[in-house]
Amino acid sequence: MIEVKKKNMPKPNQSKDIMERKIEHLKIPLEYDVQHSINYFNDIKLIHYPIPEIDFEDIDLTSNFFNKKVSAPICISAITGGHPISKEINEILAKAAEQENIIMSVGSQRAGIEDPTLLDSFQITRKVAPDIPIIGNIGLGQISAQDFELGVFSECIDMIQADVMAIHLNTLHELVQDKGDTSNKFFRKNFRNLRETYKIPIIAKEVGTGFNQDLAEILDILGFDGFDVGGTGGTSFAAIESKRKNFDNQLYSRDPAEVFREWGIPTPVSVIYVRNVSQKLIIATGGLRTGIDIAKSIALGANIGGFAYNFLKSAWKDRKNKTISNTVKEIKTLKNELRSCLWLMNADSVDNLKGKRNKCVILGELYRWLHQ
Repeated sequence: MIEVKKKNMPKPNQSKDIMERKIEHLKIPLEYDVQHSINYFNDIKLIHYPIPEIDFEDIDLTSNFFNKKVSAPICISAITGGHPISKEINEILAKAAEQENIIMSVGSQRAGIEDPTLLDSFQITRKVAPDIPIIGNIGLGQISAQDFELGVFSECIDMIQADVMAIHLNTLHELVQDKGDTSNKFFRKNFRNLRETYKIPIIAKEVGTGFNQDLAEILDILGFDGFDVGGTGGTSFAAIESKRKNFDNQLYSRDPAEVFREWGIPTPVSVIYVRNVSQKLIIATGGLRTGIDIAKSIALGANIGGFAYNFLKSAWKDRKNKTISNTVKEIKTLKNELRSCLWLMNADSVDNLKGKRNKCVILGELYRWLHQ
């Protein structure tokens, strides 16, 4: 095990600042419209098959995720951590994911690294979900730091006994938030050291602005084991930051978070771009709302469909009612929608739809994205 230098205790008000930011990131999407204005999944139509030749209940939704079998290609995408309410949300999500045997992600673990009093908001996931795949999460800014310590990665893994680690690429978010990380010059050097040291699967995760094809190819060669494309179409973190109103606008006449709220590459385009240059695992996130969107993503080349906003809403209801029933119901609903979609397309398994671009038609703005 790689040791980490003894960290100082959090600076005065640091814990308070972290917790305030984390709770704002939970409440703002629930209280305001911070979704991108266009959901590009609406421009994808799947091909109907009038007489399915398989029984509905025989359709196989099971999927493999880095050598763990899950009941369906569904991931609860990274949402939160670093606040007492975050602990409650993560406990609900993890219990539901364990019951339904799907994948669970945690939010950025930086809060737990910087302030040990916040560790339990992350640790609760593995405590209540011993068997499912759990994805850890550390930021590009932390990996890119000149003084980055490899042992921090160990801490993230150990914190939740992670099966997979994600490095989230949130450059726009950093750009429009107060005191964000805006230098990544040491990223490749530090990542190479990380890759040589750790055998755990590592995925590159975008958070709402998507992947271009050139970078996907670079990261594939660099040694990432998969991608969470996180494209536009769902929650805009720039829009969230515009509601937080913490940017120093003494210098500017316009809030950059508002100007850049629609910035990015659509999720379906990102899936296609990544699949064009890599055969590694792809999680499609960013604007997925139903099981039909999972099927669309898989037909384009993704392996898994990821959801954050749906599960934030369900877990928030569950927290108020002290239950997990709404979140379990949402998972079951997604499974039923995906199974129904496969049946109506005469596909007996998820694998038989994977990458079948001939099973869908692309229209409208999305078509123009792909055929400029």
